[in-house]
Amino acid sequence: MEAMSTGCFRLFLTTSVENKDDTEEKLLRSYQFFQSVRGDLSDKDAHEALNKALLKEKGYEEVSFGLLVSMLTEPHNAARSYRDLTLITRDGFGHVVTNLSQLVLDKYLRFTDIVRQQLLWLLREMIKNNVNSVDNLCWNLMRHAAGGDISPKNLNLVESLLDVFIEFRSWLDKFPILIASVVYTYLRLIEDHHAPFLAALRQKEVNFVISIMREHFQECLVIGRDLVRLLQNVARIAEFDLLWKDMLLNPKTLSPTFSGKFRLQICTLFHILFINTVTSRYYTLHYYWLNGYFLKAIFVTLYICFNTFSN
Repeated sequence: MEAMSTGCFRLFLTTSVENKDDTEEKLLRSYQFFQSVRGDLSDKDAHEALNKALLKEKGYEEVSFGLLVSMLTEPHNAARSYRDLTLITRDGFGHVVTNLSQLVLDKYLRFTDIVRQQLLWLLREMIKNNVNSVDNLCWNLMRHAAGGDISPKNLNLVESLLDVFIEFRSWLDKFPILIASVVYTYLRLIEDHHAPFLAALRQKEVNFVISIMREHFQECLVIGRDLVRLLQNVARIAEFDLLWKDMLLNPKTLSPTFSGKFRLQICTLFHILFINTVTSRYYTLHYYWLNGYFLKAIFVTLYICFNTFSN
């Protein structure tokens, strides 16, 4: 495969027979326009030239997208382009972040390695500066963290995002929905990272997810039945064994509102308990582990009529 190039523009990987789509054409025009304006000017002169360019029709969009492409394709100019974008932005990066999020969602797999690297750099910079809607960008990036894929590129994305979430934990804590998405994603990935050469990554993932779940258990419950399914898949890992014990025996250590009644609702919703004994009026449900592997048991009674129960 060859990288589409015009000057320093190398954003997507394409073959010689592929035509550029509208998005590529738009980004290419913006980059060329931006380059024609900034050129080799000094910082002061470039800033003045960019401000004049903003007065043209669609000037703000062209300059903003040109700066975005520069940050993604020119590591040596990325800091300067980020600073220029900060100086000329009218909406707090809103237009750029919205379009970048959509670009990641639609075309991440076609990004060159440099663009993927720079995208993570840009993500860190925007989090540092509390740019709005970056949580949506994180969510779209996580969608490309493929389960079952232990190729170097996928593992790099998985670990790089994990490092971002660990480094900017206080930022992550502000977004309950993103917290739930992160927990779901990494619970799914932990199960796949069982190979010996992935031991360090897996332990880092386990420590992070356990920390998140213990501090934000209530937020994690919005995941629904998949939360219990995923927790069951990793139940033999020691840290998740202890989490299960607290969920079943000491629920209030996880959340003040996680009471016995609420636990009953969760169990019902997730359909994770095995039905061992059925009477005409209620069910005795067992969730058990054997031979020291799981060391937990729960017996709960549901006051539900038998003819209304469906599995």
